[in-house]
Amino acid sequence: MSLLKLENALTVVLMMTSAGLSNLHAQTPDVHNNFSTSTAANPNSLSEPKKIEAENKVSGGQPLPADSQSNQPASTDKWQFQLSPYLWIATISGRSGIGQQIIDTEVSVKDTGVELNFGFMSTFEARKNRLVIVTDLQYSDLSTERGNPGPLFSSTRASFKTFVLDPEAGYRILDSENGSSVDVLGGIRYWHLDATLAFRAGILPATDVSRSRDWVDGVFGLAGRAKLSPRWYITGKADLGGGGSNFTYQLFGGVGVNVGKRYALIGGYRDLSVNYNKDNFLFDQSLHGPVFGFGIRF
Repeated sequence: MSLLKLENALTVVLMMTSAGLSNLHAQTPDVHNNFSTSTAANPNSLSEPKKIEAENKVSGGQPLPADSQSNQPASTDKWQFQLSPYLWIATISGRSGIGQQIIDTEVSVKDTGVELNFGFMSTFEARKNRLVIVTDLQYSDLSTERGNPGPLFSSTRASFKTFVLDPEAGYRILDSENGSSVDVLGGIRYWHLDATLAFRAGILPATDVSRSRDWVDGVFGLAGRAKLSPRWYITGKADLGGGGSNFTYQLFGGVGVNVGKRYALIGGYRDLSVNYNKDNFLFDQSLHGPVFGFGIRF
């Protein structure tokens, strides 16, 4: 694993922060125009021909769209929720080992010879004012079999059942009127892993080894969002931590589109990495690949 990916992701989040501030500054003339239009439309001024003429020049003689008449943000005094089930087409790359038996892994769920027995992934988000609570959950049951280039065994089969729960809470440090934001987040990442490594007979006889591990890492990071248009936006998240494992980090960047007031489609790329190497159990892996999600606001 490399910290270069983490540095790049933090740069993306900072760029998104700058984009949010730039969009807020660029919106100032529109607010001024709306104020001028509202003044021209004052009933006490309708008898003044010059103001009526000025109003017609601004609006073309037609009422301005509703979203142009006010730039006030919606009230955030109430809790706002979003549930986002998603599909993660992940590739697992790295090394895994139990005792002296270690194998290199480079497989994707879309490869032949890979079995995705079951998978479930979802994110739940709650917000009130500047308070942010985010929980991500993913479970997968993945198996793969491949030929072994070494002379000792003919092939290997690796099976991983992974459960990752990532509850975090934070504070919104940037919340612009145009929809751009940056959150500071902190929490834990709980891992439960069942691993089975099967070595098929070659020079040595066949052998199977299985083991499970649970651990908890503390994590800290940033999440950001920048509005591109009334419907389109970019979003990203970067965090790092450790404790139960030697080191873990996560990077995510994506693009979203609002579909009505309650729904959104999100597509992006995610990299979740961990290096756990304790008590004769090695799981030094990176899970990375495209993500497709569907957000429901309520």
